[in-house]
Formats: sequence, structure tokens, C-alpha cells
Amino acid sequence: MKEKFSVTGMSCAACAAGIERTLRKTKGVEKADVSLMGESMVVDYDPNILSQEKIIETVVALGYGASVYSENVLQAKKPQPDRLKKRFFLSLLFLLPLMYFSMGGMVNLPQPSEKISVTVQMSLALIVIIVNFRFFTNGAKALFKRVPNMDTLVALGSGVSFLYSLVLSIVLYMNKGSEHAHMFYESAAMILTLVTLGKWLEEKSKRKTGDEIEKLIKLMPNTVTVERNGAQIQLPFAELSVGDVLIVKQGEYVPVDGKVVEGHAFVDRAAITGESMPIEVEEGGAVTGADIVKSGFMKVLAEKVGADTALSQIVKMVKEAGASKALIQKIADKIASVFVPAVMLIAAITFFVWYLIDGSFATAANYAICVLVISCPCSLGLATPVAVMAATGRGMSLGILYKDAEALQKAKDINCVLLDKTATLTVGKPQVTDFQALQGERAALLKLVASIESHSNHPIADCVRAFAEQEIGAERISVTEYAYTTGQGATAEYNGKTYRLGNRRLVATIDEKRSAQIEKTYSAQGKTVVFLADEAHILAVFAIADTLKTDSKTAICLLKNRNIRVGMLTGDNENVAKAIAAEVGIDEYFAEALPENKAESVKRIRSVGGFVAMVGDGINDSPALKEADVGVAMGNGTDIAIDSADVVLSGGDLRLVDTMVALSSATVRNIKQNLFWAFFYNCVAIPLAAGVFSFAGLSLNPMIGAACMSLSSLFVVTNALRLTRFGKKENNNTVIKENTMKRTLKIEGMMCQHCVAHVTKALAGVDGVLSVDVNLKKKTATVETSKDGLDEAMRAAVTEAGYEVKKIS
Repeated sequence: MKEKFSVTGMSCAACAAGIERTLRKTKGVEKADVSLMGESMVVDYDPNILSQEKIIETVVALGYGASVYSENVLQAKKPQPDRLKKRFFLSLLFLLPLMYFSMGGMVNLPQPSEKISVTVQMSLALIVIIVNFRFFTNGAKALFKRVPNMDTLVALGSGVSFLYSLVLSIVLYMNKGSEHAHMFYESAAMILTLVTLGKWLEEKSKRKTGDEIEKLIKLMPNTVTVERNGAQIQLPFAELSVGDVLIVKQGEYVPVDGKVVEGHAFVDRAAITGESMPIEVEEGGAVTGADIVKSGFMKVLAEKVGADTALSQIVKMVKEAGASKALIQKIADKIASVFVPAVMLIAAITFFVWYLIDGSFATAANYAICVLVISCPCSLGLATPVAVMAATGRGMSLGILYKDAEALQKAKDINCVLLDKTATLTVGKPQVTDFQALQGERAALLKLVASIESHSNHPIADCVRAFAEQEIGAERISVTEYAYTTGQGATAEYNGKTYRLGNRRLVATIDEKRSAQIEKTYSAQGKTVVFLADEAHILAVFAIADTLKTDSKTAICLLKNRNIRVGMLTGDNENVAKAIAAEVGIDEYFAEALPENKAESVKRIRSVGGFVAMVGDGINDSPALKEADVGVAMGNGTDIAIDSADVVLSGGDLRLVDTMVALSSATVRNIKQNLFWAFFYNCVAIPLAAGVFSFAGLSLNPMIGAACMSLSSLFVVTNALRLTRFGKKENNNTVIKENTMKRTLKIEGMMCQHCVAHVTKALAGVDGVLSVDVNLKKKTATVETSKDGLDEAMRAAVTEAGYEVKKIS
């Protein structure tokens, strides 16, 4: 059985390593992985030998808290009481007078007699120890279980300082000497106070790494409006069930995955997909949790609630990725597991060496204590997990879902990206791209076509009818004798004449030469041709294709800028593949590829040194996604593709492949910086604390050592937090190259999001346009183009869509 548990009370990597080591020695446990940042552990065990309760008892016996992990990922974290903050300020309250009595005499401040001063110092230090006694209980438990941790080092450093000073104090009280002997009471209290300060600041910083996830969880309302038996009632969010009809108004978040059964609205899906443009949803449309209604009103039938919603799955995926371990972390974990025992050994050696050299117990104790408190297993253990958690949280907010830390680490090495065509590079559904009225009025021909195609449910018939209805609306004429011929098209009669609507085979007998010439022209562009003909002439021609997504060209440019080899794998024929590849700027493609061909292509490239990312969305892409070094699924793809992938692009934006690589590189770079600092700090600090450089006048006391240890952990966490701002200073999805032009169009006539969609579509259809960003509020469209001289073409496209271009700059 594989089960997940929550673990509390861990303070460093040695804690996690100690729990793992103890559990792995427990009979019945096959494997145990503990996540310091995720405050969780996953245990593989034999339920016939071991129970949940026994596993929990084992962890509790080590001095930590443990419980079965809650799967309710949409439950916001309860505000944690600032125990460390209270402990720090309470400790500081007693530390300040302690410092006065211990060091005031050095600056000629008035002091009581030595015995009174020592008694006050001992009392104040004892209070600070009691306030921070958790270090001693946890450290002692870990030591007795032979899994010493950071608490053990702190407790030893502070405890030895206090006990040594206590012995000297007793000697002083007995008038046996030791007058003016150096006491370490202030060191004992200062160590605990500074370490508590460091842990408090570290805890605050660590919480920020999960802020992106918490922001998503907090989108869920506490109460929702539900319609039952014709009445609207308020229900707690947790009591929603499948089949409930929810009322969602302007400004409210959709709390479930479901279908709109009434109403119409524009919803913002930026929280899940990263799309900045609200999309229109009407009756029959689908909505997901965390969609926010920008305008309008709708009733939503709940189809998925709670843990089954898309939002829950995303949050769960990101939390699991943040808690998983990267390959690079394994080295640090091995070192951390032996770090504390090694430091204790070094401290013991330091004490005996200095006692032999100097003969002073106080000097030897000072150096040994300093070694104990300056060493920092935390920085070593936090170097990787805190960066992984920060990066996965930031990736989620950008629309990139890494399934585990390994995928996050590997993405930086990608040198070849293979792309599926349908629904990855292209929109994924056929659209009419060209229409020619050869004989007759345009409106009359479209009305006839819409009327004939209304009798068919063929996908091509649907897109032809949709194109016609955009111009003529829902107006119809009555056609009779409708008949469909498989593989050719439809025939119907109107006003005593027979009309044919289909491919070239259906109209070849009417004008074979002309139909062949037209089809050849459009087929070279990868387009399917539909002819409308009467009994004697070809009347109109429709060219149909699966059009490119507006961001596909930009995505390819971004990848090429990284010197990444880009190829396309598609099951479409040679003409379609060649046309799409040329349009998007891909030099290598494989047409008519079966699923096994796609997987074989990945193997072939890997065999010659390629580190391959496969990007796809369909069932037929799954073998290649599994075979690739990094499988990337589009969020709008099939469940099988998403399950097969290592990374999911929730918004389906292909430009995020470049961002995925960039974030991976930034994360690994951050981890290496953290590990370098952790190793460098300990390699320099421990010898310095041990007095190795005392011949040059360089030595430390335990108070400075404790401060250095706290700052070391804080440095690592703060450095990792920089990843939460990845991409905020500059838009990582947009790179303006030297040969790329940027134009801003001032457009009049846009009134709503429908207008925005029309203008975007019109401009995206201009050859040479890479991306379009329309701002309704400013009445502008920012367009990136791959070449100059497109101003008139863009002006004409906007004018044809029914709007006026006032200015182009």
C-alpha cells in the first residue's frame, strides 16, 4: 500500500533524513520519502505487517507530529499562529538585561556584586532556555533515536554553554575560586534567541513559496447561491453536490466544473489558463472552477465538485510537484543525513585539540560550542526543495504544470522539440479560409449553401454552414430532394434546379478542367475544397483548413532563438503538412505519421544525442509523449495525453514551451547557487569556528556563530523566492527579434468582446502577422509581424471586418 502522511515539526534536512532512515528500518516498509517543504511523506508498506497507526507512532516517537494526509486540496490553510515570533520577542525581552549584566562592565556601566550578577544572569538565561525548550526536547529525542538534527546541535551548543557556566557559578558560590571567570550564560541565551529569529524569518519566507497556490485556493467562495425547487438558497461551498444548479453573477467566481443551462456571460479564465482575454460562454457552454464572470449572468449545472474539479486537480498536481525531489537533491540529502553526526565529531575533536594546546577549558568549550551552532544543515537541505516549490507555484500561475521536480529539472536540457499539428500548432477544427463567388450574388449563394448544409451533421458541412451564417444570419430557403453521397457531398433542388455541394468528384462532370485547376491551387496550400454547382456551372468555391493558432509562429521563433531544433509530426497528408510547416516556419516534418511512427521519431532523435520534448494533445500522441525525455500535453487535450505527459500547458498556449524551458533553466541555476552557498558556507564557517585561523586573529564566539547560521538559511530561502517573480519584469512569452516589426493600430467601432474577437481574427488572418493583442479599453491592437509593409493589408482586414483604423504607429 502507498499512503501519504502529513508531518509537522521538521526544522531541517537532517529531520527529514532521520525520519526516512527510521521508517526504512521499520519492518514492513518498502520505501519512505519525506518532503521538508511539503511537510509530508509518502510511505510504501505492507498493510499485513504494518498499520497507519504504527507508522504515525514511529514518527511521533522521533519528536514530530504525524497524521493521514488530507486530500481536500481546496481547503485554504488556516493562519498559522506565530509561535516563533512570540518566542523570539519573549526571549529578546530577557536577553537584553542578560547582556547588560554580562557585558555592561566592559563599557563601565554600573554593576552589582559578582555573585548577584551571576545569579541574575543564570536566572535570565534559564528563562530563555525554558521559553525555547522545544529545541532541547526535539534534539534529545532525535539524538536518542540516533537521528540527530539541527535542534540537537542548537541544544548541545546552548546546553553546554549553560551547564559549563552553572558549574563555574557553583564553584563561585562555594568560594572555591573562579572569580572573574568567563561565563557563557549570554551565549546560551543568545544562541537560542538568534536561532529562533532565523527560524521565524525562514518560516515566513517559506510560506511565500506557496503563495501562488494559496491565491488559487482562496478564489473559491465560502458560500454559493444554489437554485432548488425554484428557490434560491445560500449553501456553504463544502456542501455542493453534483447536479446542483448554481447562480453565478457578474464579479463572482464559478466554484465548480459544469455546463451553462441558462444565461450568457464573458468569463475570465486567467487563473487557470493564463489567457488575458475574457471568452464568451452561453447556454450549453462549459465552465471550470476559478472562472470569474466579468459581465453577464448564468446558471451552471454542477458536473464536478470538490476534489474532482479541474482546479483541484491542478492544485494537487502542483503540490505534489513541489513536494517531490529533484535528481540534484539526492546528493544534498545524502550529505545532510551524515552532516549532524559529523559536526558533533568535529566539535568534540575541536574541544580536545584546543584543551591540549591552550590548557583552558573555557577556550576549548568556546570553540567547540561555536562549531556546533555555526554549522547549518538547513541551508543544505532547503537549497533544492524551496526552489522547486517556488518554481512550480510560479509555473502554475503562468499556465505551466510540472508534474514533478524531475520534469522541472530536465526541461532545461531540451535541444529538440517535436510538435503535433492538430490542436497543437493549429486550432483543431476546420474553418473556411477562402470563398469565391464565381457566378451569382454572394448573399444568395451563401443562403443556398446554408440551407443545403443544414440537413447534414458532417464536420465540413458544419464549418461551411457556420461561415455562411456569419454573413447572412439564420435566414433559410426551402430546398427539397436532399441527398448525400458518401465520399462526395450533397445534392438538393431549389426552384426546379438541382444544386451540388461537395468535392471535385461530385462536380467533375460539369467542369472537370476548371474544378481540377482550382483544387490543385488550394491543395498546394493544404486546404480542402468544396464546390457549389448547378446543372451547368460551378457557382462558388470554399477552401477549408485547420488554421494556425495566432501564437504558433511566435512560439516557433522563440524556440529557434534558443537554438532548439523544431520538427512537426502529423497524420495529415503531405500537402497539408508541407503547407502548415512552411506557414509556421518549420523546416522538418513527418507527414502521414501513425502513433508508432511518432514514437519511433522520438527514439531516433534521442539515439543521436537529442534531448527531446514531444508536444501533443491526442491519444495518438501518447506513445511519443511517454517516449520523449519531456512529454508536454496541451491542457485542452485528451485525458490519456495529459496522463502520459510530464508537463501540462493548461491554457494550450504553445509559447509556454519556451517559458517552460526558461523557468527550468532559472530554477536549476537557482538550486546550484543555493547548493554552492550551502557548501561554501559550511566549508568556511566550520574551520573558522573551530579556530583554524586563530593564528591570523580570526576567531568567532558562539553568539556570532548562531547569527551566521540563521542568516545562512535565510539567504537560501530568500534567493529561492526570486523565482516567484519569474517573468514579471519582462514578458517571457514575447521576444521582439531584429527582423520582427511591432505595430499599434488605433481602431474605432469596437464596443464589446465580440468586436475584440472579430478584430483579432481579421488581423491574425493577414499573412506575416505573428501575434495580435487587442485592448478594448484603449481601442488599440498591438500586432507583431515578421516583415514590414503590412500596414495597408492590416487596415483592409480591419475595414472588411466592419471597423475603422484611425492610425497605425
